[in-house]
Amino acid sequence: MATITYKCPSCASPLTFDGNAKEMACSNCGNNFEVEGLKEAMQVEMETEQTPEYKAWDMHDEAFDQNDVKQTKTFSCSSCGAQLLTDETTVATECAFCGSPSIIPDQFTPGTKPQSVLPFTVKKERAEKLFHDYFKNKKLLPNIFKKNNRINEIRKLYVPYWLFTCQAFADISYNASKIRTFTRGNYRITQTLHYLIRRAGTVDFKELPIDSSTKADNEITESLEPYDMGEGLAFTPAILSGAQASRADVSIEESKKRADDRITSSMQSAFRDTILGYSTVVPVSTKINIPEGTATPTLFPIWIITTKKEDKTYTFAINGQTEKLTCDVPISAPKAIGWFLGVSLTALFVISLIMYFVL
Repeated sequence: MATITYKCPSCASPLTFDGNAKEMACSNCGNNFEVEGLKEAMQVEMETEQTPEYKAWDMHDEAFDQNDVKQTKTFSCSSCGAQLLTDETTVATECAFCGSPSIIPDQFTPGTKPQSVLPFTVKKERAEKLFHDYFKNKKLLPNIFKKNNRINEIRKLYVPYWLFTCQAFADISYNASKIRTFTRGNYRITQTLHYLIRRAGTVDFKELPIDSSTKADNEITESLEPYDMGEGLAFTPAILSGAQASRADVSIEESKKRADDRITSSMQSAFRDTILGYSTVVPVSTKINIPEGTATPTLFPIWIITTKKEDKTYTFAINGQTEKLTCDVPISAPKAIGWFLGVSLTALFVISLIMYFVL
């Protein structure tokens, strides 16, 4: 005969029945719980534990055909190791990632063929203007960026991505509490009510982009999102004319793992936002299922601009479709501290002035 052990939702210690209070009592933390409430909580936990977790992705991994091979040139950079593609008419003289002129023709190797391409709609002249406009009215920039901001190199690059589409199901349980403190006679009493909360439902993800190039920084590529996939075109080597494309060199398994992580993080955040009015909320069980996910390879347009200051190179990346810009230019710590102190002193002066006239 199976024995059922009730555990304290607060500290996980065994519970015993208190005949006087008609409740389950914890000798470790001193909390009491209603029997029916504990039974319902255990039922929820059992259902959650029995929910299988699985993620099934159908990766559309199609190889280049012979016609594509004839119209495509491959280069490798002896400086940073990047593998680059371009069309047969483009003369590649430098690496789109590091700018090194040490690129040499390479033998075409099999790989994942993009199914679609987002073409550049941001022209070179516009990208250059976005670079120069970035420095305007930026009061917290280091002084070296106040003038003479010249473009060292500008490169037109297509970055490979996988686009993940699915309807994900999540089943998440939380331990929550409401804490109330009140006074009764000479005693100050803290009352803690414990709750087991369950959230389950589906979320649709459409064309979640995951970059598949080891040379592209994930933080940079994700900060350039979103893209409008409605403007995508079927891939042909001719679209690469005048540009370079990075080869997809991140494994399919690693790309699926990054997609799983982003989907999990998004669903956890969305479900957590529905739980309000509690003092504490702690997730205790998370199950996420993706029964019929699909992923298709594509190329996204990015302008890469570099500038040099005091022998250091700074990189700007611009979404070649939406003009969104990101860079690694820092802010000046002394200026940031000065700005904070100025705002704080101004606020303190205003508050003091108000109090003077009110009082």
